[in-house]
Amino acid sequence: MFGGLAMWSDNETTIDLIGFKVHSDLILDVVTNPELLPVVLGVFGDWGGGKSSIMRMLEQSLEADKYKDVVCLYFNGWTFEGYEDAKTALISSILVQLGEHKDFGEKAKDGVVALLKRVKWMEVAKLSIKHVGVPLALGALTGGVGAIPAILASLIPSSSVESSEKAKTEPQTKDTIDSANWLDLIETDTSKPDLLEVRKFREDFGKLLDKTGIKSLVVLIDDLDRCLPPRIIETLEAIKLFVSVPKTAFVIGADPRIVRHAIATRYVARQLKEEDVTKAEEYDLVKDYLEKLIQIPYHLPRLSPAEIETYINLLACQKYLNKEQFSSILEHWQTQRSNNFYAAYRYDAIKDALGTEIDDELERQLVWSNSVAQAITEGLKGNPRQVKRMLNAMLLRKKLAEVANLPIRDDILAKLMVLEYTNLNLFKQLNNWQTSEKGFPIKLKQLEDAIREEIEVSDDTLKEWQKPAVKTWIKLHPPISDIDLRDYFWLARDKTDSLLSDVKMVAPIVRRIFNQLVGDNEGEQHIGARETAKLNTVEQETLLELLIQHIERHPDQESGIKAIFKLIENKVEGSLESLLRTLEKLPSKQLFPGIAFYLKTIAMKNSMYEPAIKKLLGKFQKEGKSKISSAASSALKGWE
Repeated sequence: MFGGLAMWSDNETTIDLIGFKVHSDLILDVVTNPELLPVVLGVFGDWGGGKSSIMRMLEQSLEADKYKDVVCLYFNGWTFEGYEDAKTALISSILVQLGEHKDFGEKAKDGVVALLKRVKWMEVAKLSIKHVGVPLALGALTGGVGAIPAILASLIPSSSVESSEKAKTEPQTKDTIDSANWLDLIETDTSKPDLLEVRKFREDFGKLLDKTGIKSLVVLIDDLDRCLPPRIIETLEAIKLFVSVPKTAFVIGADPRIVRHAIATRYVARQLKEEDVTKAEEYDLVKDYLEKLIQIPYHLPRLSPAEIETYINLLACQKYLNKEQFSSILEHWQTQRSNNFYAAYRYDAIKDALGTEIDDELERQLVWSNSVAQAITEGLKGNPRQVKRMLNAMLLRKKLAEVANLPIRDDILAKLMVLEYTNLNLFKQLNNWQTSEKGFPIKLKQLEDAIREEIEVSDDTLKEWQKPAVKTWIKLHPPISDIDLRDYFWLARDKTDSLLSDVKMVAPIVRRIFNQLVGDNEGEQHIGARETAKLNTVEQETLLELLIQHIERHPDQESGIKAIFKLIENKVEGSLESLLRTLEKLPSKQLFPGIAFYLKTIAMKNSMYEPAIKKLLGKFQKEGKSKISSAASSALKGWE
């Protein structure tokens, strides 16, 4: 049924549809300028903000003939997640890739073997102690290399091990000479390695680059966002080994919040177990670590409404036009953009570039993108990955409507999906309204009328609908209070509760904080709670949704309750209200009894919630002979 459904890929790309080539070119100037090397540059931005695409554009640019003396090595940080020691795995991979480079590998091979042997020597000793015992480790350090091939092989990157095995059975030719048999080279090397001393390693690596004639070694480290905190730290420690080596440039792509979070988890959380660390001390420690490692932090800007509109329009052109037409569109847009960075690339410009009438389906897409760009930008924080995923989700809904013979309008579907994607709670509330009123919600009409007449709605139950972002959504064309919304919500009926994982996707920083909050490490819980305050509104709502789901699935456990109370203590908007709504609908007897005392503590600090909490505790108290009833009675005792 969906065989012919053309959707947009969610992978990084070298095709620039958002004007990010300018960032790639700027970074290119830095990493190829001898006067600026050595350097470690951080490409920082939100998850899905375009970092990976910039790295791929940079890699592609360095393939040009003018950079034939530059070696570019690309690493996905996530691929080292499975290694016991990501630090050693990354260092080894850098050395191996350099030794197998098509132009410089042969010159570098001997130096690579010597450095690789020293790196492995130290790591073998560490792994031997951990997995085999002290005797084997001592043997390794005193020359017993023959006893450790299995451990050694586990540390060489898998691609190199495969090429080693292949080299044993296949004769080497001019085309395969660079695929070195690294295990054999290390084992047969007669030099006795010394211990891995940082200064000596840097000196020898610098001499290796001089010997090969490489003018600049550019190492791209991408996708640190997906790694767990220990792997992030190990990757950064590996990079530190190369810091200050002449002619080197490291470019790290990551969400800076995740990197800071990993540093705090590794170093600050440990101190929290022993002493009270202030927020200022925590901030200084994390800030100092990053500033010492990354000399140039480069923060990618969020896309503006005009850029989001251009992006959606170019995605539509990519989908509906043939390759030749799309190429002409890209060239025309790039020319226009060089003359005016601030204007959106719209219908008229696309029509001029094509020199013909625009197809009806593409025309509808272009008209729609103009109407929703502002709302999407506000709701999705100018994030291109989130935009693409929402467009793909909309495409699926349209296909479902077509199969079910539902006459829906694209602009109405899009408007509802913007709300669904940016404020799931209000989307659910709107669904309840339209269900009880046969598709025509009266309260939505009140809101639209108030917006049109520029007056405030006095109804306290509509407080959440008075926020600026939601008002922007209500103003979005077309008005929908006079539209039968039943068919539109029928399309979303099986997605409402699972939308976070199916469409919106939980950002890595949110997932990381959630895992820490519900974990059993008090130091990490503390770090997670502090980091919550730094999330944007959409991310905080997503985190709340995850915690509420956790409580609904595990009402008898303290972890979810304790986690959400940390959010309440940190004044995350809507956290207490969300908890109270959830507790009202859950079977009381299944609840963790200690919740009664948590609630009382909150009520004593926030008197405005005292009546609602007392009422809830009274409900718990009526549960007969149960732990929650006894706990509620104790909490209410003596509380006037």
